[in-house]
Amino acid sequence: MSRPPPLTLDAPDPVEPRLVCPACAHAVPIGADARCEACGASLAEALEASRGPRPPLPPRRLTRAQRRAVLRPKLRAHHDLGTLFLALGALMLPVALGFLRPLLLMTAIFLGVGFLLRRSGWPAALRREQKRRLQALRWGLPAPAVLTSVERHAVPSLQAGRVVQLGYVFTVHGETIQGSVPSPHVTDAQRRPGERVWAVYLAEDPSVSALWPPEP
Repeated sequence: MSRPPPLTLDAPDPVEPRLVCPACAHAVPIGADARCEACGASLAEALEASRGPRPPLPPRRLTRAQRRAVLRPKLRAHHDLGTLFLALGALMLPVALGFLRPLLLMTAIFLGVGFLLRRSGWPAALRREQKRRLQALRWGLPAPAVLTSVERHAVPSLQAGRVVQLGYVFTVHGETIQGSVPSPHVTDAQRRPGERVWAVYLAEDPSVSALWPPEP
């Protein structure tokens, strides 16, 4: 008896962004000129309202789920397996030193493999980048931003096997700053370039930024 093929959950197709025109009450697509296609009224105010509420003043309190959504390994399976090997090595070390010296070699192997797996699963450079992004979420200054790209990649270690990379741009003192953040949420694949959002950035280094609000 043949097995049925495994079910796969694909991200929904992007939907065309629409706004309700305050003048004629029609739901119309958002054009480049920010005007209603039905009556020609300006949609600028409605577009600004679609950006959402302004980020609160720093320092901002983040939930545990929001912090974990930012601080996450690149390869979860490698990181968890490395943690297991390190724990086993740490448990074996006092026994090997005190009673069974032949176990020292196996203990060293467990510790070495655990260290390498954890390092490959969560590289130091990625950890530093995530900590800086978390710092921007807590202490950063707000700035109106616009999504410039929505890219979906296949990453087996993340939720549903996918990650969405969101690119955005904002302006600080007349200088255009570009940013990019990953998201493990498949629903973010529905977002479209041109969507108005909020970004938060570090005053001392605007290149360190993040989108607000953070998703758990």
